[in-house]
Amino acid sequence: MSNETAIDVTDGRRLRSRDSKRKIVTAMLELVREGRIAPTAEEVAQRANVGLRTVFRRFKDMESLYAEMSVAISEKVAPIIDEALSSDDWFSNLQQLVARRARVYEIVMPYRVAADVLKFQSTTLLTHHRQIVSDERKRLLSVLPQAVSEDQALIEALEAILSFDMWNQLRNDQRLSVSEASEVVKRIVTSLLVHK
Repeated sequence: MSNETAIDVTDGRRLRSRDSKRKIVTAMLELVREGRIAPTAEEVAQRANVGLRTVFRRFKDMESLYAEMSVAISEKVAPIIDEALSSDDWFSNLQQLVARRARVYEIVMPYRVAADVLKFQSTTLLTHHRQIVSDERKRLLSVLPQAVSEDQALIEALEAILSFDMWNQLRNDQRLSVSEASEVVKRIVTSLLVHK
């Protein structure tokens, strides 16, 4: 076998490996989006149209598949999260942050619900969850003036109101529309900050 042929074979294997890995992650995301909280490796393989052995060749266990799924979701919402805030007024920036969180929560809802169920069985999901909560808090603190950020009880109240858990409660348990849920969150935030 010539050197060029060996390179072609290696490149072909890499491409097939990348393609099957992408199919597996996509299948996992689709199943979760459709309401399967914890799809089995067999279900993922069937949806991806690959063999079960291929799933475990590409991912040593479900934990590594969860990690890859978390990366895919983070990449999907990063453009929204990283968008620059456009006002010189902190309260306007906070309103933008609130609206942005609603957009992100709508995209990630099925995955966050699944992750909330599985996070205590998965180190990867628990670590990712804690990182998201930490990042959300940092973003919140970055837009608030010192008088607000020094009020510990107020910060905790704002973080609770702006959390995914609150959004999930409003959207799924109380069955509010996106605009209704957004209005509830906006009203609570405004009432907490009215004297600040």
